[in-house]
Amino acid sequence: MLGQTQLSIKLLGAALLLSLLSVACKSEPTTQVSGPPPVPVKLKVLETATLITSGEYVGTLEATQRVNLAPRISGRILEIMVEQGETITQGQPLVKLEPTQQKEQVNAATSQVSVEQARLGQSQAELQAAQADRARAAADVERARAEIEDTKAGLALAQINYERSDFLVAQGVNARQDLDEKTKDLESNRARLSAREKSLLATQEALSVADKRVKQALANVEAQRAAVTRAQADLGAIGEELNFNTIVAPISGIIGDFEARKIGDVVNTGDVLTTITNNQLFDLRVNIPIEYRSQLRLGLPVDLIDDNGDREVSGQVTYIAPLVDQPTQSVLTKLTFASSSGNLRDRQFVRARVIWDEQPGVLVPTVAVTRLGGQQFVFVAQEQQQETGESALVARQTPVTVAGIQDQGYQVLSGVQAGDRVVISRILDLRDGRPIVEEALTSQRRSSVARP
Repeated sequence: MLGQTQLSIKLLGAALLLSLLSVACKSEPTTQVSGPPPVPVKLKVLETATLITSGEYVGTLEATQRVNLAPRISGRILEIMVEQGETITQGQPLVKLEPTQQKEQVNAATSQVSVEQARLGQSQAELQAAQADRARAAADVERARAEIEDTKAGLALAQINYERSDFLVAQGVNARQDLDEKTKDLESNRARLSAREKSLLATQEALSVADKRVKQALANVEAQRAAVTRAQADLGAIGEELNFNTIVAPISGIIGDFEARKIGDVVNTGDVLTTITNNQLFDLRVNIPIEYRSQLRLGLPVDLIDDNGDREVSGQVTYIAPLVDQPTQSVLTKLTFASSSGNLRDRQFVRARVIWDEQPGVLVPTVAVTRLGGQQFVFVAQEQQQETGESALVARQTPVTVAGIQDQGYQVLSGVQAGDRVVISRILDLRDGRPIVEEALTSQRRSSVARP
């Protein structure tokens, strides 16, 4: 019984196999199975670029023009002519003050000028009086000298008359009485000369005193003139301060917060009202390690970069400290940037790139680079001859050596060159030798098929 069952199963299987072969023989022949279809990808033609060797540093921007706006006089705020955040120009009026204290000082200074001028007039009058006294004293001296000369002439004549009378009396020609008269006249002239010589000394002394008075009066006049000049200068300075009642912008820039100052508030000299910042030119202080000292130089190009490493603003090195910072072994360096767009702000934290060297080379997009077993690869599109005789694109996995990232691409040291086409999409769907087709071509083919 068991043997019959096994024989039935074998017969059934043979019949089934014959049925399948019959069906296969009656069907049409199928197309031979081909390889995997090409993968649509995006390609990037590598171009020659400038490779940059650089170092990145962080710091805080400092506007080269930033001032604290403060009044030069004390007073009450009458008017605030601008709004915070407003862009202003140099010389533009900003705040007007009521200079109460300065007005009082001007009145006091004006009075002082009048006082000093009156004192000068008095000193000049005293000088004129002293000069008149000196002129009279000089005239007295001249008159006393003239009288002495006259007296000397009279004395000489009296001496001659005395000698003649003495001779004639001795000869008995004249009487003794004549000699007595001549002797009396001689003595009288001698006494007169002595008196006039004493008078001359007195007038000379008076003249000396008058000279001293004139000299002192002249000194008083000069001193008073100086006092008048000082008083007038003080008045001018205080008067000039009245012009400071209108505070004007010392630089162009953006007006800051007025720090709760309002019309009617009293402010003193030097009180900070607000700030003005010019966000056009900035300095960035960074510490460059000492090992770069041979490459560091004035005028070296620098960039401000964003989070992606892209350049925002270009600048240059404008200052290199002459001394090395001992604890950090670095050199304080100042980088200067101009920002006409106004996108930068004072005290903004930024990243800067100091460009040490530039040379031609190739950049490969970061999305094109894959890593396998510690080696980096890119897929390069290459033409390959097919069995049908036609050429087709295939992806060749090519090892590359790259350096730092620049402008969203790796700097290529070896492996690919300018002109190579690298795959930048569907990298994970590829393997070495996999057929590919450029997406742009695929889209064109689909478009042509869809046309009526």
